[in-house]
Amino acid sequence: MRKIYLYFVLLLGIVMIGLGVYLMFNPSTSLKALTIFIGIILILNGINEVVSYFGERKYWSISKWIMLDGVLSIAVGAFAVFQSNIAERLFIIIFAIWILASAVLRILTAFSAKGLPGWTLLLVMGILGLIIAVISLFTNTLVAVAVGIILGMFFILQGITCLSLWRVMRKGERKA
Repeated sequence: MRKIYLYFVLLLGIVMIGLGVYLMFNPSTSLKALTIFIGIILILNGINEVVSYFGERKYWSISKWIMLDGVLSIAVGAFAVFQSNIAERLFIIIFAIWILASAVLRILTAFSAKGLPGWTLLLVMGILGLIIAVISLFTNTLVAVAVGIILGMFFILQGITCLSLWRVMRKGERKA
């Protein structure tokens, strides 16, 4: 049984590294997978909130807002899963708006800290964020590439971890 597990860890490490490389070079797949994953998480969260509302209202005065939040989470999650192409575009727009708002606030913070050490770095970071936000608003490519690279790096690191674990376990097995 231990030998099977040992080979499973090796195979898992190789597959994760392969998946990581694939995701880095196929960013649209990464974004679609992330959109569907977010949708599934929202659906599960919504089900939890609706069940909690009906289960807990007997014992304490749980707010009906919890149930509404659950229903909305289920609806948004289902939209993300079943209309993933539209949801991808919406997520990119929301992400770009968030970057834009953050960049503007960073620029405003820089000007309010003008004259203090490091204020120009805040200003530069705000301007860079502004540029990234504008590019993201007009092209899905930047966000898709960023998601692909981040997810790809994550899976490559996980794969390397599995290979390291496999190596340690294999050496430990030889000594035993």
